[in-house]
Amino acid sequence: MMKLYFLPGAPSPNRVRLYIAEKNAESTVLDIQEVNLQGGLQRSAAHLLRNPFGKVPVLEVAQGTFISESLAIAEYLEECFPMPPLFGRTKLERARVRELERVAELRVFYPLGRYVQATVTQAESFPEPGVAAHFLSRIPAGLEFLDRELSTGKPYIAGDFPSMADCTLAAILEFARAKGVMAVAGYPALTEWFDRYRARPAVRTIFHPTIQG
Repeated sequence: MMKLYFLPGAPSPNRVRLYIAEKNAESTVLDIQEVNLQGGLQRSAAHLLRNPFGKVPVLEVAQGTFISESLAIAEYLEECFPMPPLFGRTKLERARVRELERVAELRVFYPLGRYVQATVTQAESFPEPGVAAHFLSRIPAGLEFLDRELSTGKPYIAGDFPSMADCTLAAILEFARAKGVMAVAGYPALTEWFDRYRARPAVRTIFHPTIQG
């Protein structure tokens, strides 16, 4: 059985956990284990063997064999468990999902994560107002693009099916929301999509683990 190492609430592990939950594979495919980064366990010898950078998520696919980047983990699992497809059903859909996922990651996930880090999670220990302003200025372009994509009425970012693009975007928006940063305010299509996506049973198991159904 494969094993996923993660930190609850962290956006990178959550995008993989959302992917797995959408696959409905967690109970039969993976052993899920928490790594307490705040306790310093990310620098333990055991975890550094899994990922020399001391980060999560990490997927152990076999004893001594690890994959440590979120998208690489998801693409490996897609190869192992192709149904339901979360990277598209046709060549064109697969290209479109990867395009939209990269927009979500590079133009929203990364700058929004850095902005929250600079203004909330590390604001007292490492105040960086210049860094915060820089990344805040980069966020709207990605949000505007994705808001336009969703304004056509499609239920998910890539069309009529949930995809890795939804997992990536939802993970960072939920992380920001939990820290008091409502990134989608002012983007009506994104707001509607986020509310709808958060209500999905698979998603509720990750964002609201105490809620059943």
